[in-house]
Amino acid sequence: MTKAKSISIITLGVKDLSRSITFYEKLGWECSPESDPAVCTYMLADNIVLGLVPYEFLGNDVGLKVEEKREYCGFTLAINGADAREVDELFSLAKEAGGKVWQEPQWKDWGGCEGYSGYFLDPDGYPWEVAYASSLKLSEDHRLLPKRK
Repeated sequence: MTKAKSISIITLGVKDLSRSITFYEKLGWECSPESDPAVCTYMLADNIVLGLVPYEFLGNDVGLKVEEKREYCGFTLAINGADAREVDELFSLAKEAGGKVWQEPQWKDWGGCEGYSGYFLDPDGYPWEVAYASSLKLSEDHRLLPKRK
């Protein structure tokens, strides 16, 4: 029986494709050579691909009614740092790239697990968390290594 083993791409519907490409390039990601800058761009990070597609095009492709994007849509995206210092550096990079500060990084209690995180919004208002938790392990290429039973 086949089962899903990973998430290979996250695609965001964006209002201004070139603005979003510039933003994510400033975060340090690069455009894939397979990208079609008029329709779909693939931003390559070390551990996942982020797709950027015009907002209405994506909604129409899915077959959903295209409406104005709500401020909170029930999810966040995350970039994990190896420690609090790296979270601060990544958060500063996002601010310099034009991300809107939503919550400055701070120490938090996540139900008995201490962590350090903050949130910024990308040019389309998608919420990104930049986080560190000592209970989470990252690979050398910053992939999250979940604990297995």
